[in-house]
Parts: sequence; structure tokens; C-alpha cells
Amino acid sequence: MFISCENITKAPKLPAITLAENCYKEMFAGCTGLTEAPDLPASTLVETCYWEMFKGCTKLNKVVCLATNNISTKNCVKDWLSGVAATGTFIKSSSATSWPQGDSGIPSGWQVENNY
Repeated sequence: MFISCENITKAPKLPAITLAENCYKEMFAGCTGLTEAPDLPASTLVETCYWEMFKGCTKLNKVVCLATNNISTKNCVKDWLSGVAATGTFIKSSSATSWPQGDSGIPSGWQVENNY
């Protein structure tokens, strides 16, 4: 939808709580001006839903993702935060305990906070 849109700095709201396969796949990939991601309130992830969603968003340093179920579903967060800022903040649900680390999870170098 916004792939490689270099001028977008703030993403629009994405209030969906029920996701479908590929629903946000590559949505903001390559948006190098993006500094503010939308909150992601869906609690259950599905296959490829956030695949490469923010890949290459080099200024992005904060993500709020409240998923608690199916975080390890096939490719749901594959490379979704690859190429974002080296440091940042990842805000997750306090009941989410199984987030992977790295480009396909919580980026190395980012702090993790719980949303209560």
C-alpha cells in the first residue's frame, strides 16, 4: 500500500483486531521517512500477516504490538523489522512471553516494555 513511500513519516491507524493472511505484508517496506508506526492491537497473528511490514524503515524506533497468540505462526513476522533503527522501544502485551529476537521479532538493541 505505502511500499517505498519515502515521504510518509507517520503511519495511519490500523485498528484491525482480526487479521487475514498477508493483510499488512510489506505495507510500509522501504518507507525511509517513517518515524511513527501505528499501534498493532490484534492479539492473534496469522500466517504472513506482518511479513516485511516495516522492512527498511531506517528511522523507525518504536513499535507497539499487542499480539499474544500465534506469534510463531509461519512467517507472520518474517523480517518485519529488518533494517529499522539500531536502538528503539518495543512495547508488547504483558501476557506475551514468546516473542522471538532479531529482524523477525524484537530487534537486537531495542528495549522491551510491557503494556498493561
